[in-house]
Amino acid sequence: MKLPKPRTRSIKAMLLLIIFVIQIIWFISMFNSLVAYSVWLDVILTIFSFLMILYLVIKNESPAYRTSWIILITLFPIFGGLFYFLFGNKRPASRMAKKIQTQVAKDLDKMSEVSSAKELLVSRDFRVGSLANYINNYANMPVHTNTDVEYFPSGESMMESLIRDLKTAENHIFVEFFIIEGGKMSGAIFDVLKEKAAAGVDVRLIYDDFGCLMRLSEDFDAQMEAIGIKTLKFNPIKPNLTLAYNTRDHRKIIEIDSKIAYTGGLNLADEYINAVDRFGYWKDNMIRIQGPAIWNLTTLFLDMWNAFYPTDESYDEFRDYAKFVETEAMMNQPAIVASKGFVQPFGDSPLDDEALGENVYRDILNIAEDYVYIYTPYLVISYELQQALTLAAKRGVDVRLMTPGTPDKKTVYRMTQSYYAPLLEAGVRIYEYTPGFLHAKTFICDDKIASIGTINLDYRSLYLHFETSTMLYYHPTIETIKADFLDSQADSQEIFIEDTHTSFIGQIWESLLRLVAPFV
Repeated sequence: MKLPKPRTRSIKAMLLLIIFVIQIIWFISMFNSLVAYSVWLDVILTIFSFLMILYLVIKNESPAYRTSWIILITLFPIFGGLFYFLFGNKRPASRMAKKIQTQVAKDLDKMSEVSSAKELLVSRDFRVGSLANYINNYANMPVHTNTDVEYFPSGESMMESLIRDLKTAENHIFVEFFIIEGGKMSGAIFDVLKEKAAAGVDVRLIYDDFGCLMRLSEDFDAQMEAIGIKTLKFNPIKPNLTLAYNTRDHRKIIEIDSKIAYTGGLNLADEYINAVDRFGYWKDNMIRIQGPAIWNLTTLFLDMWNAFYPTDESYDEFRDYAKFVETEAMMNQPAIVASKGFVQPFGDSPLDDEALGENVYRDILNIAEDYVYIYTPYLVISYELQQALTLAAKRGVDVRLMTPGTPDKKTVYRMTQSYYAPLLEAGVRIYEYTPGFLHAKTFICDDKIASIGTINLDYRSLYLHFETSTMLYYHPTIETIKADFLDSQADSQEIFIEDTHTSFIGQIWESLLRLVAPFV
């Protein structure tokens, strides 16, 4: 099935950009004009900016984000404070937040009813179990055992398995992605979705409007609904200037009959399966989950869906009770649990003040005794996360970072490289993946812990987006993920401190990039 071409969307994107620029120019011109006619207004706005700075100083906020805004307000004291007041709040628009929070609240008790294996994990390894307990408490996502996980080191290695699984669907298929674009990959998937929808399977699709702005046609939703695929466009782009557009749905989930799920770093576009060459070889990863841990992903999808497209009074029909009963029985058989390991998918949300994804990454680094290997396409991190990386290395932990050898965004790539020097000086080893672009977001630690998901090491993923990741504890698949990292390392170039030296102008440029990093 060929997805509709995005001709009208390209025009709309250009018009939206023009409208946004006009609004910014109007905003600045208006205040400059008003201030020119009123000394009192100048004084009032300057005092207001000072109060905004005081508010930022005491606000429970990322220090880098606060510092960037304080500098901006100081440089432009007349309208800087008002600009922050109108556009500086990183959280979603109140109406969006209320819808999602209301839906999530409905299911808090349902998730707490699920038998969690966290106590078994705590009894095996208290420190690892405490990390799982933190996620359980703050993401409301239980720990599961009796769950099989298959690792795919690339998009193309996953496709045959995914298409085969989609064809087995009898009840429902849930699909949630940041980017969808017409081509070989999406065509093969939507052929099956169309066929299953015609056969009466409940097929639902969530996609992010900004992620697909130049990729899908304006009438995409109508075309999907016409063939039986229920479709939700997340946070539609409209021609009004607001930082609410920073809030995106960056999750990647395919869930089939509550029995099989796929999640990881891939989007539905041909570069992700190397059917087209954009930035050299595209290195990414996904996992296939089979077992009761799927329930966490099912709930994440249904909460987002029902917040904006109310459909389900209850989620019970999507829960595979047989698997849960089987798992509860298994919990009394430690030998079986030990061989299966533990699995904990979870979601991170910008709706609260809990930087869950960042805290999980920091805790993995704090737990580590032997090694931590990290795949990340972007490295635009807070001081706290930088300290966690350097302190782990200074303790003697073998910390290795792998970033792209070929950038998809040159400015962000330069930002990434600006963080190299202090990490290298502390003993962190850094590799750039020379075959092309690395898009995977993965941590592996001490053969005990792995995380595979959508959470980049940048401000957008850590603070602004809806994300998902899957934690593996003592799971046999961790060995496979570690082997993939080491294979990729063999294809990468190690970076040394002398490679980071730059000119005085280069240092100034990197400083400016760091200043705006929280906004990029």
